Amino acid sequence: MRTSSGEYLHEESRDRGARPRVKAVLYPFDLDYGLAAGSGEFINTAYGGEAGKLALAAGSYSTASWTSPVLHAFSPYLNEVAAFWEDQAGEMATRVFLRTAASAGEIANASYLPLSQGAEYNLLPYFQVKVEFTGSGEQVTSGYVAALRFEGRLSLPEGEILDPGAVRVELARDFSELRTGDLTLVLDNRRGQWLAGAANSYLLGLASSQKKLALYHGWDLPGGQVEWQLAYQGELEGLAGMAHAWKGEHRVSLKSQDWTAARLQTLLGAPTIAGVRQPFMRGPYRATAELTETVDAQVGEPVKSGSGSAVLKVIGTYRGEYVQEYLLQAEGSGEVGGVNFRWSVNQGQSWRETGCTTAGAGNPVALENGLAVYWDSGSGTDLASGDQWTFTAQPPVYHYQVDGGPFTSIIAVYLNGAATQDRVAADPETGLITITGRSAQVEARLIKDATTHPVDIITDILAAAGLGSALQQDTFDLAKSLTPSYAIGVCFENVTAAQALREILKRCLYDLWVDFGEIRIKAYLGEE
Repeated sequence: MRTSSGEYLHEESRDRGARPRVKAVLYPFDLDYGLAAGSGEFINTAYGGEAGKLALAAGSYSTASWTSPVLHAFSPYLNEVAAFWEDQAGEMATRVFLRTAASAGEIANASYLPLSQGAEYNLLPYFQVKVEFTGSGEQVTSGYVAALRFEGRLSLPEGEILDPGAVRVELARDFSELRTGDLTLVLDNRRGQWLAGAANSYLLGLASSQKKLALYHGWDLPGGQVEWQLAYQGELEGLAGMAHAWKGEHRVSLKSQDWTAARLQTLLGAPTIAGVRQPFMRGPYRATAELTETVDAQVGEPVKSGSGSAVLKVIGTYRGEYVQEYLLQAEGSGEVGGVNFRWSVNQGQSWRETGCTTAGAGNPVALENGLAVYWDSGSGTDLASGDQWTFTAQPPVYHYQVDGGPFTSIIAVYLNGAATQDRVAADPETGLITITGRSAQVEARLIKDATTHPVDIITDILAAAGLGSALQQDTFDLAKSLTPSYAIGVCFENVTAAQALREILKRCLYDLWVDFGEIRIKAYLGEE
C-alpha cells in the first residue's frame, strides 16, 4: 500500500464533511523540446548526434549549458509534464529546468523551475527547457546527458468525470489466475470534446494507442492542498458508448485494462519480424540445437611427386567419419595396368595394402569408405618407381545452431544424449556448433550470462515487459537476501511474461503480487 500523510488519513476517516476528490490523467504524450543541431543556445555544449543526447563540447570547462527555443505544446489540453534523463557528466552536476507561460511573450518573465526525474509539473501552452552542467571548480573535458525526454500528460477536468468506475485488484499472488482489473471511466461529452476530429477534441493530433490512464483519489486537506493517491493505472483500450445528440445523453466511456496485467501479456523471446529466433535466456541452460546446414563430403585434388606421366583420379563419395589423408606409391616402373602400387593412411609409416594393380578408368581400384582410384595414361612412361600421390578426404560437416547468443560459454555438447568433444567445435559468440563426420540430435549445455538468482531473473522479465519502474525494490532486495543460495537457468521463447513468471514462482516458492500498481515479492521460507 502506498504511504499517506496523517492529514490524508484523518480526512479519509471523517464521517462527515470530508470532500473526496478524483483525478484522471492520460499519458504519455512525447513533447518535442527542441534538442537538435543548431536549435537553441549551446554554451560549451553540442548536440550528441542522437535523440535526447546533449554532450559537452571539446575542451575543458567548469560550466556548460543548452537552452531550447520557446516551444508550443501541440495540444492545449496537455497541462502536466514529467522529465526523464540519464546523465554521465564526470565531476559535473546535471540539472534540468523548465519554464512555462500562457503566451510566447510571457516566457522571458517566467522563472525556471528545477525538475526532478519522473515528478509531475504544471504545463502551460508555451515552454522552454534549459540543461546545465555545473562543476565543483575542476575543469571537466567530457560528459553528456542522454535519453532526455519530456512526457506530456493530459489531466481531465474533474467536473467532467461522471463516474470514476470501480477499482478491482484481481492478480493472484502466484499469478496462476491472472485476471484483469479493467476500469470504465464515464465522462461528460456535452461539448463534443471526445468526438473524433472535433476542433475541441481532447485527442486532436494525439495518438491514443499505447497510452496509460491513471486514476487518483484524494482529499482536500487543510490549507487548500490536495493529496493524491494513485488508485489505478491502466492501458487505454478505446472509447465506447459515445453519445452527443439532441435530447440525448452527452457522455462517453473510456475503457482501459489494468496496466500491469496488460504489460504481463508481453511476449518474451518472440522472433524478429524476419523470423529470427531470439529466446529470452539467463544463466545456465541445456538447449536443443537445430541443424541449419550440411556440407557434403569432399575429396581434394591429388598432389603428385615423381617422373611418371600418368594422372591419378579419385572417384566415389567419402563415407568416413574422420578427416583422412591418403598416400599412394608406385612399386615399379611401366604402364598403367602393368605396375603395382601400395597405399597408406599414416603417411607411409605403414601400408594398408601392397601389390595392388594399377588400373584405368574402366576398372577402378577400391580403397575404403566409398573411395576408388584409377590412372589416365600420359604421353611418356606412365609410372616410375617411387611415384607417389597424396590427397585428403573430408567427411560431411553438419552445422547446428543454438539461438539466443552470444553466450558466456558453451561448456558441453551432447550427441544423442552423450556428452562428447570428439570432432565437435562450438562458438559461444554465435551459438554455432560444428560436428564433423556424423549427424545426431544435438544439445548444448551453455551459460548465457552470470544472472542466475531467480529474483534477478524475475526483475529482468518485468523490465522486458515494461514494468521495471513498478517494482517495490525493498521487497525484491529482501527476498534475494533471504535466499542467497538460489540459482536457476531459464529459456523462454514466445511466451507471455505472466507465463514465464508462473514457471519460476511455482518452482522457487516466491509470492509475487501487485499492490496498487507496485509489484512486490516475498520468499516462502516454510514459516507459514
